[in-house]
Amino acid sequence: MKAIVYSMVLLPSLLLAQTEINTPDYVVTESAENAAVAEEEDTSFSPTEPAVPESISKRAEKAKGLFQQRVDKEVVTVDNPFVLTPHKPNYFLPIAYTSNPNDRAFLGDDETESLQSVEFKFQLSVKFPVVYDVVGRNSSLWFAYTQQAFWQAYNSDISAPFRDTNHEPEVFIVDKPKKGFLGIKPSYIAYGFNHQSNGQSGDLSRSWNRFYVDFLFEKGNTAFSFKPWYRIPESSDNDDNPNIERYYGYGELSVIHIIDDYSIDFILRNNLKTSDNKGAFQVGFNFPLWGKTRGYIQYFNGYGQSLLDYNHQTQSLGIGIMLSNWL
Repeated sequence: MKAIVYSMVLLPSLLLAQTEINTPDYVVTESAENAAVAEEEDTSFSPTEPAVPESISKRAEKAKGLFQQRVDKEVVTVDNPFVLTPHKPNYFLPIAYTSNPNDRAFLGDDETESLQSVEFKFQLSVKFPVVYDVVGRNSSLWFAYTQQAFWQAYNSDISAPFRDTNHEPEVFIVDKPKKGFLGIKPSYIAYGFNHQSNGQSGDLSRSWNRFYVDFLFEKGNTAFSFKPWYRIPESSDNDDNPNIERYYGYGELSVIHIIDDYSIDFILRNNLKTSDNKGAFQVGFNFPLWGKTRGYIQYFNGYGQSLLDYNHQTQSLGIGIMLSNWL
């Protein structure tokens, strides 16, 4: 379920004004008159402090909706080859504390080494449109890629490895429905295919493929995403995680609530079983710091924070900065 990428480089160009000065080669002078002219004709570029953007709630009010304000922002830059469009939230959590790291899954039977509880977690997620009006007006085909990494950055004893990196490419169609069902009309519906793996081999390999439908709703300053999925079956010989649905469940519910320029996001997964109930929930708080820089606090409890930990229960708390949010 998506309720919903995110490394930028500035390339300022300097225009240098060249003035011809009739002086001997061994003399370097400039008259006050020439200095004044040079100052008037100076066309060099001086970067200015980025303006503080409007609050999310104000943008949503002008655009007549939370989702529409994001769409309006994306349309402005979609044809710019120097701009990457975020997909899921993009963030860096340099301090992410996990109460019970999954040592044995990563290190095997080596009892002399161990994972640290504090690590560096980050997520980068981008998307780009492939074609518009693919199945009628107000529909579009997109490709997206999300990477979530768990880096033992402060664990010099084992050479600070990335203990798990999850890769998630997906292709999906977004449609804006004209009619609802039983009096309920989603703002948008996404139909997609998703592959998720950690790029490992052998005992550390984790991967699965899914079809999903993501229903996006909004009411006032709250947006909802209801995202059921279906796992594509694999043969037992090729299945790295045969019981992953037991821990991840069959869908995801996401909620994000906007309060002026602050936001609270919530993600819930559950297998909906009474006897062997498993799942996870995540809560995040996003707040402004300075300019476009925003702080982010994230709490996770349950199974599947990473693919390597799909059947291992963890509890973690992270703090850092967010580059882009769902809205």
